[in-house]
Amino acid sequence: MENSLRKSVKILLAYTAVSQGSITHELAARFVGSYLACPPGVEHDTVIVCNGGPLARDLCLLFDPLGATFFPRVNDEGYDLTGYQDVAGRIPCEMLVCLGESVYFHRGGWLKKLAQAWNLHGPGMYGLWTSNLIRPHMNTTGFVADPQDLKTYPRPTNRKERYEFEHGKHSFWRHLYCIGKPTKLVTWDGVWEPPQWRVPPDILWRGSQENCLMYCNHTDRYRSAPVNTRQRWEKAADQPFR
Repeated sequence: MENSLRKSVKILLAYTAVSQGSITHELAARFVGSYLACPPGVEHDTVIVCNGGPLARDLCLLFDPLGATFFPRVNDEGYDLTGYQDVAGRIPCEMLVCLGESVYFHRGGWLKKLAQAWNLHGPGMYGLWTSNLIRPHMNTTGFVADPQDLKTYPRPTNRKERYEFEHGKHSFWRHLYCIGKPTKLVTWDGVWEPPQWRVPPDILWRGSQENCLMYCNHTDRYRSAPVNTRQRWEKAADQPFR
């Protein structure tokens, strides 16, 4: 791996695994396999956020190639987001990469792209997928954040508040944007400000989606949907920025 980008920032990758999830084993295997096939390009530490308690031994063994540590948590009232907040408060790092269990990789160097954006623009929130559906937002299935910002932001305590964190009127990204911190979409071909989030080609719910640094359940659903459904979803995601 290339080490130059780590000289100024300590990176922690936090991947969520649901201990009692019905397809967690399948998703974790895909995550690890794609990680090994598509190296991140930058050194980092990895922690597995075990929502719902410790993982079964066979599931833990899947993560051996990553040299990961485990962070079991029984109280996951805020779902994945409070898991990341707990990690931000307890494991020292400067750049926290938060990835849900459906995330996987399709091209090497994905973390290098994120680290380059972080080093150039500074600590903030960097998204992998963006949409103007409901309100402009960065999808929190996967994102990068300053752990100091994340751990001090009000904790969601239920599913509704979890989505308010993502796309509410006082969402996490809007909070950072209002105080002047970077809130940018990172794709293979650039780094984009909020009004430009739906400008790049082949992003979430558009074309091949190959411009996304990673894939997830949302990109998979679009890829497998009928043409008329894909057109409807893209139109909804592309509504005017407001």
